[in-house]
Amino acid sequence: MSADPEEPPDLLAEIEQLIDQLQNRHGDAVREQATRLLEDIDAVHRAGLSHLMDVIRGMGGDAFVNRLIGDPAIRMLLMSYDLVPVDRRLMAEEALDMVRGHLHSHGVDVEILEVVGGVVYVRIHGLGATILDHAAVVHDLEEALRAGFVGFQELVTKARSNEPKPIPIGGLRRPHRPVYRDVLDTVALGDGEMKAVDLEGTSVLVVRAGEGYYAVANRCGDSPLPLEFSALAGSQLTCSWHGCRYDVRTGSRLDGMDGRLRVFPVRVEDDKVRIAADVEALPR
Repeated sequence: MSADPEEPPDLLAEIEQLIDQLQNRHGDAVREQATRLLEDIDAVHRAGLSHLMDVIRGMGGDAFVNRLIGDPAIRMLLMSYDLVPVDRRLMAEEALDMVRGHLHSHGVDVEILEVVGGVVYVRIHGLGATILDHAAVVHDLEEALRAGFVGFQELVTKARSNEPKPIPIGGLRRPHRPVYRDVLDTVALGDGEMKAVDLEGTSVLVVRAGEGYYAVANRCGDSPLPLEFSALAGSQLTCSWHGCRYDVRTGSRLDGMDGRLRVFPVRVEDDKVRIAADVEALPR
């Protein structure tokens, strides 16, 4: 199989080609033997990997598994044996990481809206304040997706609208009082420490900055690595996946890019940190 010496070989494509040759180009006897060999290898690997994942989950929990599948090679191996779900959006995010640094240096950011099969829908931010034109940015994005996103077919861009959206009167909700839940003792966190808690099925990161306690969503966009593994300096939280910087007091970005973290209302009562899950705190 010939390959461009400047590019790494596509191992998956090469494996598929070799399997096709064994199964279809050497007669029925060879096809049956090749199929049986593949089934036996699959059974051995699947059993071993399944037991290994059970041990890993038992020792480190789902948080550690999330750290493992942050590595594309590990995730691809586990996905091939149905041990972790196929996340095509995450695969597209990782492919675009190849050009995000270059685009960020020109003040351009790319937001993935949706991935449907091989079609990636994105919104491009910051084009009005850069020397890059729309066609050049789209070209870079398409090249990155072709190189890093298996099955890529089309990139669809959507313009960002600055016009305010009308609020339908029938869609307004009646105000209600938030219900606070105890999540941890105040002494559980020292200044500069954080801890992930489960709040009615939602993973929330509780942070202590100085004398204040704050709570934000424990995920940065579609990153597979929870924010509990990020770096905290004062009230600034830096995501270890893309380097996004947030103010945990307001959830707003500190690096000039769009987007923010969801912020949960927090109360400290009777030495307990209490959080409301059904409403969002106003930025302070």
